[in-house]
Amino acid sequence: MSDLLERILKNTLTAIETGREEIFFIAETSRTETQRLTNELAQLKTDIAEVICQVDFQEKIDRRMRQKLMEVSRAYKKYSEKDMIAAYAEAKDAQVNLQLLQGQETQLRKRRDDLERSLQQMQVTIERAENLMAQVSMAANLLQGGIVEALQAHNHEQRQEMGLRVIRAQDEERRRVAREIHDGPAQTLANIVLRLEIAQKLLEIDPSRVKAELTDLKDLVRSNLQDIRRIIFDLRPMALDDLGILPAISKYLKNFQENYGITCELRIEGREKRVLPAMEVAIFRLIQEGMTNVAKHARSVKVDVTLIYQEDWTIARIQDYGTGFEVNSLFTVSGEHYGLIGMRERVEMFSGLFSVQSTLGKGTTIELSIPSRHEEERQHDSDSDSR
Repeated sequence: MSDLLERILKNTLTAIETGREEIFFIAETSRTETQRLTNELAQLKTDIAEVICQVDFQEKIDRRMRQKLMEVSRAYKKYSEKDMIAAYAEAKDAQVNLQLLQGQETQLRKRRDDLERSLQQMQVTIERAENLMAQVSMAANLLQGGIVEALQAHNHEQRQEMGLRVIRAQDEERRRVAREIHDGPAQTLANIVLRLEIAQKLLEIDPSRVKAELTDLKDLVRSNLQDIRRIIFDLRPMALDDLGILPAISKYLKNFQENYGITCELRIEGREKRVLPAMEVAIFRLIQEGMTNVAKHARSVKVDVTLIYQEDWTIARIQDYGTGFEVNSLFTVSGEHYGLIGMRERVEMFSGLFSVQSTLGKGTTIELSIPSRHEEERQHDSDSDSR
């Protein structure tokens, strides 16, 4: 029976993985088409602007020709029949040219509206594909049973609740990384491909300009490499494994200050002790999420981050001096403060405490407390088990 169940699960996971690859292909195809439509729309808007200028100019010609025709008609005795025929022909030609240009403008505007609707539909398709990929990934994770061992000590309801929190946290992390890559390296790489195509054409037309273009591309690649290294650091700072949480947070705050122009100060209270790796990662991620909220919403020029080591607790406090908000609406208003809600759920996963204090116009203080289990305690438990 167990072999049959294992075979069924294996086949199901294979099917899910195949489906995920197909969804990814749909998303990538949609992104490519979106880029093509965006380029076409940009060119179309340029064409519309040019046609509008031509229409305005032709309207002036049309008015001038009609005015001339009226003058010739009123003073017909002063003009010959040939002059009258010429004036009529000029007015007629001006009117026809104006109508043609106006018709062209109408067609271009209609095409622009169609492209904008297509772009909106493509964006919806991409978003649905991404959401579906996330759901498929959740299903795969559940089937793989990666969280079973961690949940064995809990009853059914606790396992279900904690499982949902773990999956939600994993999904949130995947979305964050996907957003980082999409808004940073992916956009830059698309630009690099476009610039390389330009350089390839310049090589045939104007080789002297290729060198300057390659120099710009080198700078662009270097900048993209820095973005990728930053994303790798955010995923798992090497300093966190090698030196501990303090150097990792210190380096993160230094990068944060450089990127956002917000002054960061790190304060330490108590004697530093290495906690379990899972705890260190959790604390680092929570501080990272808190700082992201500051950058997005606080409008603060300074942030103080305090790490407090107590015997049984590790406490992290993030204090900004920005706009603040109504704390009463934090967990009641739908669609707001998802970052803080996610932080609270992560803290509760570790049986910790989470609090937010905020005053409008004065700033916000976020404090999270997580029960500490230190490395020496784990080593002691390991020695006891071996005995």
